[in-house]
Amino acid sequence: MAGSLATDGAPTRVEAASRCPVCGGADLALLCDPDRMRALGGRARAFHAARLRSRRREELDERASFTQDDGASLLACGGCGLLLRWPRPDPGATVQTYAEDRYPEDRLAEMIAAQASSYRRKLPVLRRLLGERAPRVIEVGSFVGGFLEVARTAGWQALGVDPNRQLAESCRARGLEVVEATLEEVARSAAAGRADAVAIWNTFDQLADPRPVLAASARLVRTGGILAVRVPHGLAMRTGHALLERARGARRRFLEACLAWNNLLSFPYLHGYSVASLDRLVPGYGFERVLLRGDVLAMLSGRATRGFARAEERAVKQLQTAWIAVQARDPASPLPAAPWLDVYYRRTAAEPPRSQS
Repeated sequence: MAGSLATDGAPTRVEAASRCPVCGGADLALLCDPDRMRALGGRARAFHAARLRSRRREELDERASFTQDDGASLLACGGCGLLLRWPRPDPGATVQTYAEDRYPEDRLAEMIAAQASSYRRKLPVLRRLLGERAPRVIEVGSFVGGFLEVARTAGWQALGVDPNRQLAESCRARGLEVVEATLEEVARSAAAGRADAVAIWNTFDQLADPRPVLAASARLVRTGGILAVRVPHGLAMRTGHALLERARGARRRFLEACLAWNNLLSFPYLHGYSVASLDRLVPGYGFERVLLRGDVLAMLSGRATRGFARAEERAVKQLQTAWIAVQARDPASPLPAAPWLDVYYRRTAAEPPRSQS
């Protein structure tokens, strides 16, 4: 079916793509060619267009268009399960595109509220792991500042790092500390071990090469501190599309909503990580995984969304959250129902291995 993920049967092997950027394996399979990727993007736009009160381009773009366009193939690594775009984009161009993204001013307040609501559930998790009364936290990709506001209210010292000028200025206007820089630049100018935690809630999947950020995190986080990484779940996307391909009627509409309200009906990311792929990548920088939690995307609905769609999003995410909780009863479960993963790593080594730094 046009616009579906090629999850059934033996996927085509890719000769041009040399190695997986996470595990280095050469077992890369083609899931979607550019035509199919564009078809998926069209389905996502149609889904959200039907749920908006008006179809102003900026409202639809904010929900269904992203930094990454649809003119690429989607590959899957047979070794670690990573989903990745091919060809690989230029890292500098990716950062520049995001830095120039603009968001409707009247939408920012809704986005801030939705993000803050989501992060209020994460702060107690970080607090338990850190055991600090007033931790020092650096957030990479602070976006609209939802996490920074929640951390400030809790009395934490929080610094945001984000290259987008509009969003950084919006945060600073609200009294939040945000610098327009990269984490590598912050690490070069800061003392080692200055942070109790580095949180990468929004941007890890969009890093063309995550290694420099992991090396900078290893320098900044004190021994015993926490690296929190949030990523779109590649396994959940493949599982969801496989079920969607076979479903009909009300079940099909429900599965489509589950994917669309979590921005997984299309693939607007550079990477879709799994627990296995993260565990192949992050520990090499002196971190050890201590906690895995599944999650849903923060609420997307706002004033421009039709009433039935707001109710649909709430219901879908409540059901998904309940099913994630059932799967989480098994400590070994990779949480295939979780469209997003929050993965927490503890800093165990004073210095990362030299080969990774």
